[in-house]
Amino acid sequence: MKKYLIVILFYGHTSTAQTISKMPDSIRKIVDNYNGVSNLSKKSRIQNVEIKEEDIIKEKLVDFALNNDQIKSAATNILISKIARKKANTSLLSSVTLGANINEFAITNSKVATLLPKYNLGLAVPLDIFARNKAEKNTADQLILVSEFQKKLLESNLKAKVLVQYEIYKEKLSLLQYQKISMEDNLSDYELAQKNFKDAIITIDELNKIYRALTAEKAFLTTKEKDLNIAVIQLEEIIGVPLKSVLNK
Repeated sequence: MKKYLIVILFYGHTSTAQTISKMPDSIRKIVDNYNGVSNLSKKSRIQNVEIKEEDIIKEKLVDFALNNDQIKSAATNILISKIARKKANTSLLSSVTLGANINEFAITNSKVATLLPKYNLGLAVPLDIFARNKAEKNTADQLILVSEFQKKLLESNLKAKVLVQYEIYKEKLSLLQYQKISMEDNLSDYELAQKNFKDAIITIDELNKIYRALTAEKAFLTTKEKDLNIAVIQLEEIIGVPLKSVLNK
């Protein structure tokens, strides 16, 4: 069995692309681990689906967003609720009171030490102990459910928020790129207009008109750069790390 496994590993390493879909699931898992394939890549290989680089970026953004302080706080609330549940399990013991006292004559070896009782023992049990304990357990159980629901809801909202903000970022980036192209065209027009003006082909008014158009394009470019910077800041606020650190990985 060991020899067969070694052969499969060697074969999978040299020609994984041709054999991965024909391997048994157990062997494919070993080959994937051996080659250091990510979970997302494993899934794409099994389903024969090409994963886009953008999908990997989205997955990373969501992972970072779900690791922020809000999620950690929600997880802590679940832990606190579970501790309260364990405490409710032992509340029966804390409600029972045990008391004792000794006859003082017995301690001093008095002649009247034979008087009874020489000591007293008492056990106090509240009448509502079982009903109260049951209520405490039910309350603790509900707190656990509420805490878990709040964490899931927060995770869902954060995932949607980060994906929406990423789409906004892409939009602002594209608009900035288009604006740069537009401004470069206007710059070329202005450079040509300057040459035509020197050659007396166009008038000063025509040159100024082209120059004003170029200035307007530069102003639009500044606005687009600001919009992109704001989109990056808002996205980084959600994921908690610089966006460049995600895009460069």
